[in-house]
Amino acid sequence: MKCLLVMPRWSEQGSLLPPSGRPYLDLLLECLGVGTVAVMELDEDEPFDPTAMPEEYPLILVQDHGRGNRLRRSLLSNLGLSLGLDGEESDRLKVFGAHTLYDQQGRATGFVLQRRGRMVAYFTHSIWTARLSLIKILRGFLGGEGSLARRNRETVCWMVEGAGEPLDLEECLAGEGFSACKVRNLPNGDAGLLIPAIMGEDFKERIRARLGNRVQSHTPRRVEEVLGERLIQSGLKVTTAESCTGGLVVARLSAVSGASAYLDMGAVSYANAVKRQWLGVDAALLETHGAVSREVAMAMAVGALQASGADLAVAVTGVAGPDGGTPDKPVGTVYLAVRNRQGHILEHRGYYVGNRDRVRWQASQTALHLLRRMVTAQGQETP
Repeated sequence: MKCLLVMPRWSEQGSLLPPSGRPYLDLLLECLGVGTVAVMELDEDEPFDPTAMPEEYPLILVQDHGRGNRLRRSLLSNLGLSLGLDGEESDRLKVFGAHTLYDQQGRATGFVLQRRGRMVAYFTHSIWTARLSLIKILRGFLGGEGSLARRNRETVCWMVEGAGEPLDLEECLAGEGFSACKVRNLPNGDAGLLIPAIMGEDFKERIRARLGNRVQSHTPRRVEEVLGERLIQSGLKVTTAESCTGGLVVARLSAVSGASAYLDMGAVSYANAVKRQWLGVDAALLETHGAVSREVAMAMAVGALQASGADLAVAVTGVAGPDGGTPDKPVGTVYLAVRNRQGHILEHRGYYVGNRDRVRWQASQTALHLLRRMVTAQGQETP
């Protein structure tokens, strides 16, 4: 089945994390049985008529940018819906003739209706925040009965941490009969592992044994969301010390709603002088090993902990390019370190491929995964 995703032009560019949740939305829809997602972009305040779309799109998802403008009014008009108050004593608007969609906090964030074999869903801003409500309705639309039997036919998607290169089934899972699985490699270096619903728990346990803590979640989700939940559950706070990523790690941490519960502070120590003055990195380390080194990454993490009230710190230093590389440390070389108050350390030397933005994003992805691993390990040590 094909899905048409409709949104105002450039609306996905206004957020660090796309409101639609793509590419995780695509993985989620694929698990439910949607094979293709096509995108249609509209000019600012351009109306849209879903009834005029080709029949090849039985599922149409419309994402607005929170302004309640002409796009929503055109949908209401073309679908024959009306807008009014939800009860005599309520000041909340309701779309009559459609079902309300809710975000994960239980707030109304759109509406959905089924008509003549087509489902149209409208979201005031973010599809991703209303995905649980969408999944529930989609199951009934796609499977008819919407029962447990329908859910047992769905494909399962596990998010797997990248290891510096695309996930290779033959290499990671060879010899275990995993050819029935599929891999969807993402631009950030991670992958979605699609597991057929008919595979039992013994099969999944063999996958867990092979991949270990590279499995970040058993549903399509961003690592920021997974990490945020684990930090809240553990009661831990985190701080960052960044050089080549220029604050991208702390920006991604703070992009998740509720980040104030676990984010303490972030330091962008781009210049060596700042590394010395703010983070206490020894000048001798910088002179001997260079700013892009394991030793300096470790020292940055220690300095960030000392300068904050956090329980653990992540540090990133590297060569994002396109200039600055050397034979020993070519462009794409990044050193990362995570340290907690107990002195436990996780470190990684990455070699990332691509332009400057891609190197920076992949480095930030690794930083979040190192934090996730540390929080998971620290939680296992807690009685």
